[in-house]
Amino acid sequence: MPEGRVIRLSEDGEEMEGNTVESLLQLQEIDALIVDRQARLAALRAESEQLVAELEELEKKTVVLNGRLEEVEGELRHAERTVQAGRETLKRLQARAQEVHNMREHTAARAEVDAARQNLEAGEDELLDAMQDQETARSALSELEGDIASRQQEYGERLEDLDAERRRLDEEIAIELDRRSNRALRIDERARVMYDMVRRGRADSPLAPLVEGVCGHCYTAIPLQTQQVIRAGRVLVVCETCGVILHAVD
Repeated sequence: MPEGRVIRLSEDGEEMEGNTVESLLQLQEIDALIVDRQARLAALRAESEQLVAELEELEKKTVVLNGRLEEVEGELRHAERTVQAGRETLKRLQARAQEVHNMREHTAARAEVDAARQNLEAGEDELLDAMQDQETARSALSELEGDIASRQQEYGERLEDLDAERRRLDEEIAIELDRRSNRALRIDERARVMYDMVRRGRADSPLAPLVEGVCGHCYTAIPLQTQQVIRAGRVLVVCETCGVILHAVD
């Protein structure tokens, strides 16, 4: 027996039919189409998930900004009440300062008025800051809502296209799987089992050509006697190095 693994396919040791390798190559072509469409389908799903995730992230930012706006508006209302109370206090103290009867009372009243005025000025500064914070929050929220509206339209159209493309690929995969099933039924069972076994252990094609005396996949030199067996095309020969099924080429 030549070097390398040689697989006779029938129980009584008969050689396989001459078209078995060709049938396996056709099966490999169908499998390649299926893998390609499945990969494209996975990419489409990943893109759809990414678009949805981006929209969800923008919605989360909207919730955060709405919360911040509510917080700022609460601070603004508090500052408005503080300023209003400060103005009333200052007005009352100024009126009382007009009713003093001596210098000691005048000095005390003046100190109270100055303190009330300082408190009012601080409250007015806080009010201005709160008003600015409110404007900033409203502006940020408005900008974000505009961005969301724009992206919802853009992403919505893209998601529709992706969904249509996914449905098309699903249909193509179903057709190719049916074609594969029909093709596999017409291949020698032992050859099909060997093909499937090799394919499960590999990420790429389970068959490779014999090219100028070397394996077309790993480029290992194949012994001359084994080359002759491969070219005869009557049995399956598996490369000892990488495990692919070798076949001759014209």
